[in-house]
Amino acid sequence: MTDHSVQKNEEEVVGDIYLSLLSRHALRYPEDGSHKSWVLPRMMVLFASGDMDQVIDAIVADMIHPIGSGLVASVLVEESIRDEMIRKIRCKLKPMNERIQRHPNYLRTEKLIERMNCSTIHIEEFEESDTKKRYGRRMKGSPLIVLDFPQYYFGDKPTAVMTLSTFRNMSEVVKLHTREGLNFDSISVWSAKLAQCFDLLTRLPKVDQWTFNCTNESIKIPKLPAQPVTTVIIQKNVHFEVHVIGGKIKTIAFPITDASAKEIYP
Repeated sequence: MTDHSVQKNEEEVVGDIYLSLLSRHALRYPEDGSHKSWVLPRMMVLFASGDMDQVIDAIVADMIHPIGSGLVASVLVEESIRDEMIRKIRCKLKPMNERIQRHPNYLRTEKLIERMNCSTIHIEEFEESDTKKRYGRRMKGSPLIVLDFPQYYFGDKPTAVMTLSTFRNMSEVVKLHTREGLNFDSISVWSAKLAQCFDLLTRLPKVDQWTFNCTNESIKIPKLPAQPVTTVIIQKNVHFEVHVIGGKIKTIAFPITDASAKEIYP
């Protein structure tokens, strides 16, 4: 055996060891265990009158590293704005974190998506000769937002993808929420009509944390006392409600605007 062959074999062994270590590390990532089971998953519900751009910004941010705690797992969008929503998301998506691109959860979900021929929102790339961008293909490392399929189709572990489904009325929102198969920690509802937000809240009694026209990160939620009681707090233009019902705590938060003030403080 020549020295060149020995060197080549040694390089292959080192490469195999590196890939093995990389794979073992991926199986334990993230260290908080959020790859093993869903941790505080969220849902966003966007009505036609809601702020689409803010919802899209939240989606794009979570899709950079779509395994973790408190991330958006599912989005429901009113049918009349679906196409516009998809187009805008596609334009704003950014590549995923490299560790997620190699993560077993993502790779497993990717195979299922291909097997079931699911439609997805993703980053497209084109050949230089395709000047009119007619024949795009999914870019390696692109996040995946699966259209009209619920999360439970892809297994009981965090999938590293987001789902987006369409509704026409409030009853369909309730059905789609149930169909996802997740115990959502919170729901963020986006609508210019607060009555619409509260209507949905009453139809999904198992969800305890609600935000209207905002996210948990965009507002400062007051610290609750050790033994909360039903109360209403207005702080820095944020309306915050605490309801204690049967020993369970339900919270509602939304920014106070001229429109919402007229609706809730007549």
